Amino acid sequence: MHKENILKKLTTFKNPITIEKFIKLSLYDQEGYYSSSNVIGSSGDFITSPEISQLFGEILGLYILNYWQNNIKKKFNLIELGPGRGTLLLDIIKITEKFNNFNVAVSIKLIEKNTNLINKQKTNFNKFNLNLKKIKWHKDFKSNNIDPVIIIANEFFDCFPIRQFYKKKDIWYEKKIKYNSSEQTLKIKDIKIKNQKTINYILSYNPLNTLEISKSREKYFSKICKHILQVGGMMIAIDYGYLEKPKNFTLQSIYNNKNSNILDNIGYQDITSLVDFKSLISIAKYYNLQINIFSSQRDFLIQNGIYERTKKILTNCKTHQKEIIKSGLNRIIDIKNMGAIFKVLVISK
Repeated sequence: MHKENILKKLTTFKNPITIEKFIKLSLYDQEGYYSSSNVIGSSGDFITSPEISQLFGEILGLYILNYWQNNIKKKFNLIELGPGRGTLLLDIIKITEKFNNFNVAVSIKLIEKNTNLINKQKTNFNKFNLNLKKIKWHKDFKSNNIDPVIIIANEFFDCFPIRQFYKKKDIWYEKKIKYNSSEQTLKIKDIKIKNQKTINYILSYNPLNTLEISKSREKYFSKICKHILQVGGMMIAIDYGYLEKPKNFTLQSIYNNKNSNILDNIGYQDITSLVDFKSLISIAKYYNLQINIFSSQRDFLIQNGIYERTKKILTNCKTHQKEIIKSGLNRIIDIKNMGAIFKVLVISK
């Protein structure tokens, strides 16, 4: 019923609608994709780095521990945005569990809207005897706490709704979606932009001939930056994205781990776009935050000791375990895939 109910809601908007509104309904409506129970892992629609290799979470955990020891040294909030099945958090906790001062100081907050995933997280945490009293779940990021923060956002910002614009013969168009209610069909239409205010808004991004803008992503990131400025701490954002604007649109949808059409499988598939890290960096600088790191995922993991950590783990492994660990390592640092396309942005006060 997801598709039928979402299509029904489309009739309440002016036709055609922006891609932004379509994504918002498809993903975040109560009938949307993120209310689904199984979106992550080999049986879901996408597999994240923490699901591929424990090394990913361990290196992040050691990086977080080192930052806390050198910059905070007191009570703080460890916040993960969109924690999935809780795999990343578990790896961070396991690698830092021997550091008593860190464990006494940390309070964990998970930002998650999917109740099915929350239940899955709790089940996974219970398997490792994790004290659930130290964890609080919230549907949205709240800035009402005065303690310093360390925020993790792994594959979180790529799913924010976007608008798409392009220029042809000096005329700007926006890609919109037209819904035919009698036939219950959707088509993408190119709509000429006549409003000068919208054109000025587009030009403020210094675009090439194509442009994707996510106002909601920028607004969310701004809220985080403002909070870090007020209370102190840092944020690690890891996502697939770019610094210089690409020449083509980056919007894509994934259904059962395969590329699909964004107009198909409504409410049952993931829709994402590459993250404009240049925009996020500009926002961080606006709030006078420091850009500690901006690099590829590969460079971040290597520079923070993933080879050394791998070597240490392999000494205590059986042959079949070694192959799994090596395979996972190669996937998350592969220069032709995740290692290059995924970027790491670390900002702090």
